[in-house]
Amino acid sequence: MEQLLFDFTEWLRTTPLIDVTFWLNETSLNAWMVTRFWSIPIIQCIHIAAIAASFSSILMINARMFGFAGSGTMLETSRRYLKVLWWSLLVLVLSGSLMIVAEPIRELINPFFWIKMGLLLFAVLFTVAFSRGILLRIGPNDELGAGGKASVLLLIVLWILIMFCGRWIAYAPV
Repeated sequence: MEQLLFDFTEWLRTTPLIDVTFWLNETSLNAWMVTRFWSIPIIQCIHIAAIAASFSSILMINARMFGFAGSGTMLETSRRYLKVLWWSLLVLVLSGSLMIVAEPIRELINPFFWIKMGLLLFAVLFTVAFSRGILLRIGPNDELGAGGKASVLLLIVLWILIMFCGRWIAYAPV
């Protein structure tokens, strides 16, 4: 696995992405953030808070689906927490973009970053499909079938993997 990640990193260095990283490294926004030692940690804290909000909303919807929490209908619960999820994802995109500009080489030439982005894309598409498909068809007293519960668990696993990959970005040699 280690060799695979190393080979992926080396391949990333041969793509036009390396030129983008060097260009981002020379931007005035990058210079501003790097010279203010407090900017990157604050952006990271905002990013982590948005991750907590998005994961918490997923957990609350899932807890309601399994009957562990909530007294409202599935539709009410999903509407409430999907709003939190989508707003937190917007904050994640904005703060993540700023982190990329602040440290482009560390982010863009990193296998864990790209694994995280792939998982995130899949999780967002899966969430959209799940919320439009299953949640809108569930009545107030309907229970999820085995497939629905497996989908819910897959969504939790996806978000955990995204968080792990985000954490490992700091430790991958680039």
